[in-house]
Amino acid sequence: MNTGPTSAPTTMTVPGHGSFQATAEALEMIAVFGGSLHCYQGPGGCRVQGLYFSRTRPKKYIICALESPAETHGTVTISVSHDLADRLNGAVLDFGNYNRMQRFVWTVIPAVKGPQCTCLRSMGKPAGKRSPCLDDIGMGISDL
Repeated sequence: MNTGPTSAPTTMTVPGHGSFQATAEALEMIAVFGGSLHCYQGPGGCRVQGLYFSRTRPKKYIICALESPAETHGTVTISVSHDLADRLNGAVLDFGNYNRMQRFVWTVIPAVKGPQCTCLRSMGKPAGKRSPCLDDIGMGISDL
């Protein structure tokens, strides 16, 4: 991905919680992965933020509304977990080569204070920078 000019990001509204931007690359890859992406916060993860992506939805989630739907992404659905919804106002969801692996990432999350880790980088017990990095074993997107 990220091989040519990009179009403007699409605004995604999280009803009752604000909005975030999704890049054209992210929307394109969500369509490739079946048209659905769930963003959630789980235990662990780099810097104890636990930001994860999945193609399946848990019992409690919020469907995001496309503010400016792109013609090619009409079948894309993005949902977020209730616990993550308030943190995403002003965030940017992207897809590209990060840490030598193609993955979804939050390139910006204004609600996060201090150093940001915006992708699923580690597993196991949270240990900050000492956590094993998922890029080393190539897990990428996972399902709950």
